[in-house]
Amino acid sequence: MPSLHGMRLSIRREFWPWLLLLALLSLRLCWLNAYPFDSDEPQHAHVAWVWTQGLLPYRDVFDNHGPLFGLLNAPVLAWVGERADALSWLRLAVQPWYFLALFAAWYLGRRFYGRRVALAAVLLVALWPRFFLVMGQFRTDDLWAALWLASLAVLAMRGGSFLRGLGAGLLAGAALCVSQKTVMLLVTAAVAGMVVGLARRSAWRLDWRLPAGYGLGLLLLPVLFLAWFAAQGALEIAVYNLVGYNTAETGRDANLWRLLLFFVLAPAAVAVAVRRQRRSHGARAPWRIFIALQSVLVVLAVECIWPLVTRQDFLPAIPLLLLALCGWAARRWRWAASPRRGWLAVGAVVALELVLLASNEPPWRDALRGQRAELGSVLRYTDAGDSVMDAKGASIFRPRPYYLVLETMARQRLQHGLMADTVPEALAEHGTMLVIRRGLPDLADAFVLRNYLPAAGQVRIAGLLLPGGDDAHRFEVEVPGDYTLVDGRAKVMASLDGAAPADHWTLTRGMHRLDASSGQVLALVGSKAWERGWRPALEDAP
Repeated sequence: MPSLHGMRLSIRREFWPWLLLLALLSLRLCWLNAYPFDSDEPQHAHVAWVWTQGLLPYRDVFDNHGPLFGLLNAPVLAWVGERADALSWLRLAVQPWYFLALFAAWYLGRRFYGRRVALAAVLLVALWPRFFLVMGQFRTDDLWAALWLASLAVLAMRGGSFLRGLGAGLLAGAALCVSQKTVMLLVTAAVAGMVVGLARRSAWRLDWRLPAGYGLGLLLLPVLFLAWFAAQGALEIAVYNLVGYNTAETGRDANLWRLLLFFVLAPAAVAVAVRRQRRSHGARAPWRIFIALQSVLVVLAVECIWPLVTRQDFLPAIPLLLLALCGWAARRWRWAASPRRGWLAVGAVVALELVLLASNEPPWRDALRGQRAELGSVLRYTDAGDSVMDAKGASIFRPRPYYLVLETMARQRLQHGLMADTVPEALAEHGTMLVIRRGLPDLADAFVLRNYLPAAGQVRIAGLLLPGGDDAHRFEVEVPGDYTLVDGRAKVMASLDGAAPADHWTLTRGMHRLDASSGQVLALVGSKAWERGWRPALEDAP
């Protein structure tokens, strides 16, 4: 019969993973609204909304990301409905990708480093501030990183070569349908694999069924998506959004020092990997070296070659780097080789991570409060189908009058004269009565300041101030639409262009004449927002 000590040890091993999982889930829920708000989140939510409306990304709405993320989250957004806190629900919906990434990292660690190293690495990865926070935002990179790590985990499994390659290829192909950055991961993985294999030729016995299965799986989903967009007559615009837009000139000078640094450090990393591979023994050594080298190459490629470096670009590399570091420490650092001392070190680092998280992004702080208030104003003052102008899709549930998204690359092209600012023309053409001012380029911002009045935060509603006096007012309307004449508290009767007195009109573009007997400051404001309770502040108006 098993000893009492053995039974206790077995029970402890069974329940500890579930307790840790429950603790991590609790922490994620505590931080749900505390993750720093990023403008990419409503942009991705807007694309998911497009799918719910029967519209087609790329053809009907601009997007420079793969289609899979928006398509998968469209049912979630359809279920949530038009509500100001929709982004919180969408953040909740992406939490499984965080746990999938951790599980894949744990499996790789368990397979090639042992149980203790795997658990220690997963604990460090789980609360690594950049990984913890970015993986909690509603963004394509969460799914992208999780799919790539899962692809590596499937590739590392034992079993049939073709089916294993097919499964890993399908996951990598799905990652490619989420983000084109998967190409960088595939290239670095191929380089790392060749370096490891060529450095240890005795281990280079690759069954042809594995790459055949992987290649088939890798191409299947991307080809199906391309064929479907071609059938919809949107293949050309999809290819432009995904490839042409992202690789077009931005006017930004190439950083030769970054390129030089890459061509110094990357060969050095390869040389170290070759040396380690030739001195190592055992079946697990090639995979250990592959994991370390591929993660290092990803970091170097992003830092030195990638045109626009963002913190989410490192998500697939963070778990692999920490796994390799934990494995190295367990083998080389005698203090960490002792189980008790090793866990004390891990506990100290985890405690430090929690302190950094709580101090930099306190869980009691609501980072989405402003976004909810802004979206609430949009939903209150507009109807479905009304166009709303924003830089990247902050209105989520409303169509934008302007096709392109005004993100970093677009702003660089505008700054260097490689792209024209046609936002004013789009606002006028669509009669857009509500604008979120944040992130607009200079020409568009000047147009908004001239033709829209402040509502709440960055929200502005179409309107014109008319100075006080008893004389007739001549003014120019640049944004056509339905306007109401008000004094800030109530409607005001007046004669427009010589017609009978009224308090609201559908105004066309051009010059108009208003005859009003009021001697105070008046305003022409969007009628729909006025009827729904918005009141412009005219007390301090000149």
